[in-house]
Amino acid sequence: MRIFTRKTIVDTIFFFFDDSTAKMRCRLRKQLFIRRNKVCDISLFLAVLGLLLVIIDSELTALSSSTGITKDSPISIILRSACVVSTFFLICCLINYHAIEVKIALIDSGADDWRVAFSTDRFIKMLIEVCVCMICPFPEIFSDGLMKMPYINADTRQVKMRDVPIDVLLSVPMFLRSYLVCRFMVLHSKQFQDAATRSIAALNRISMDFRFVIKTMMADHPLRVLIVFTLSYWMCMSWMFTQCERYDGQLEVEHYYLNSMWFIMVTFMSIGYGDIVPNTYCGRCLSITTGIVGAGVSSALIAIISRKLELSRAEKHVNNFMADSKLTNQRKNAAASVLQETWFIHKYKKALHKGDDLRLRHHQRRFLHSINEFRRIKWDQRKLQEKGNSLLDVGKLHSDMHETLWEMHRTQDHFISQIDVLTQKIMELQMTLNTRPPCCAPPTSSSNDAYFSTSTQLGTVLPTVIPTIPLPPTQSPMLHASQSHREPLQVTTTTTTSSDGLPRISVGSTSSTATSASSGNGSLPQCTVDQLSNCPTGGIYATVTTPLISNFEEV
Repeated sequence: MRIFTRKTIVDTIFFFFDDSTAKMRCRLRKQLFIRRNKVCDISLFLAVLGLLLVIIDSELTALSSSTGITKDSPISIILRSACVVSTFFLICCLINYHAIEVKIALIDSGADDWRVAFSTDRFIKMLIEVCVCMICPFPEIFSDGLMKMPYINADTRQVKMRDVPIDVLLSVPMFLRSYLVCRFMVLHSKQFQDAATRSIAALNRISMDFRFVIKTMMADHPLRVLIVFTLSYWMCMSWMFTQCERYDGQLEVEHYYLNSMWFIMVTFMSIGYGDIVPNTYCGRCLSITTGIVGAGVSSALIAIISRKLELSRAEKHVNNFMADSKLTNQRKNAAASVLQETWFIHKYKKALHKGDDLRLRHHQRRFLHSINEFRRIKWDQRKLQEKGNSLLDVGKLHSDMHETLWEMHRTQDHFISQIDVLTQKIMELQMTLNTRPPCCAPPTSSSNDAYFSTSTQLGTVLPTVIPTIPLPPTQSPMLHASQSHREPLQVTTTTTTSSDGLPRISVGSTSSTATSASSGNGSLPQCTVDQLSNCPTGGIYATVTTPLISNFEEV
């Protein structure tokens, strides 16, 4: 058991990220890709070659009455021997193909041991391919090469056993080698050869397999793919059906292939006339397979034809526009006819001549007909509008969502910029407050000397009483609600000597001031602004720590 140390992990990481190592791995991976394509081409060639050799041998020996070639003839032995040799080389190519796959997996994973990449699934897949491709007729040197096959009589339904060459049992399964055509299509497709397409498919978790390739081909060239597949299937199944049915001795051998072709076509299209029926269990199995495949291909063909016959979006827009223009003109004509008949009805109602009643009823009938025609045209326009809206709903919704998202992003960016500016202003204001000196005296003003007088003396307090000024409740936010509209305010400016040398201004009501003055200290209780809730007077008095104010407006 390998123990991964720190040095081993570091060496592995260096191996992955080294520039020269990465280039070497990419170069080796590209070479393995080229080899894999060549091995796939050779495998397909050998599979088709062995199948052609078996078909030629079967046809020559089946027509032995005219060709004189039997299973013991040298030509037949040579053909089947060549088929065996091609099968042997085919198996070698398959093993080589899977070995290349293991090497590519080792390069992708960066492992050293091949057993890491050779999983159980890969082994089972290789074993199944080898078992399928190794089936082929062998030269009949030591045996007669005959077997008993049951035949069912179409009239009496009796089962009879007939001697049939064993090549029938070995040649029919050889068509399973057609899976190599699917592998060839995948490896030589544009999607698989394009590195960008493979990368995008890997990011979207899409495997680049035959299903993806055939879907792409069906989307690009649906009719071509279905036609090629249908013709190939008819030819192969017709020969297999002939191989199963032509040893009953009822018809000449040369007529069986055309009858088999007719039977496969009819069964493929799910018609089934019943003029030709299979007499062997092998033929019946092929008939069931043909019916299932034909049902799928027929449904796909119907869907493709329906899609081809459907109008495109641009063509629908043209028809809708022309229909809307026609209905608009008809609506105008119907509205004009309603107005015209209304005028005639009014005219003949006022007339007093003989025969005007008949004309009046005639125009009334035409009036009703015009109203019904107008309603019908409006209804047709509404249906046409709904039909047109269904075509434009997806595009309009997409454009509306795009515009909404763009507007949301623009508003979000503007809001973020405003938040940034506001944050910057707050930071600047905070820095300004932090760097402000402890005492800043504003310039004094003498405009309100009649209302304020200031007397400062070091260590003494000289109260100056200002005349009582009644203030409305909205201008005194610091007053109690019960006294803000009853008692006038009295502003008292006092200059005290405090520890920081700042004057204090006390604001209070007249009654409170008198009460405080009669208490013996001769001054109002003082509270700072941040201690307003703890003020003993409930917020009636407030002391603001500020330079000396000489203007009433500043209060």
